[in-house]
Amino acid sequence: MPDVSRRADLAGAFCACIAATLLPAAPSLAHAGEATPTDMLTGIYREAVKGEYPDWLKPQQRTKFLSKSLLALWARCDARKAPDDDTGPIDFDPTTDTNGLELESFTITRQNATANAAVLAVKLNYRKPYYRPGPPAVVTYDFVQEEGHWRIDSFHTTKWSIREMLTQWLKKQ
Repeated sequence: MPDVSRRADLAGAFCACIAATLLPAAPSLAHAGEATPTDMLTGIYREAVKGEYPDWLKPQQRTKFLSKSLLALWARCDARKAPDDDTGPIDFDPTTDTNGLELESFTITRQNATANAAVLAVKLNYRKPYYRPGPPAVVTYDFVQEEGHWRIDSFHTTKWSIREMLTQWLKKQ
């Protein structure tokens, strides 16, 4: 009988050791590659508040964030851009809707959501002493599900749309 009891104790200790090793990793494994629209925007805007350039819009990073159709449109623009053209079709930071104001904080609100699409708005608050007349800037993001991942299909304000700017730029080239 002592052998059976000892084996049960060893098996229990082994299971506890495996569980202790795997459980801390479980949440990160479960969410890897499954960022929600809110998670994506929170990461983007936390970097913007730090004053970081929007890396998510660099060509090598876009596949992690943009839908296939928006990627294709932007790639067509990149292909037509002159080699010495640093700006291309977008000559400002659309993340912060500015060309020089510094972001202090942001608020994300979900405007609409279904199983395959979502619309989120990001209200921007700039650092003082900067002043921007009118109501606070709001950048709205349209998300779609593609191959099990959320991707940004477009983003816009009341004054511009990234899709429209890219499309119009292509027409002028």
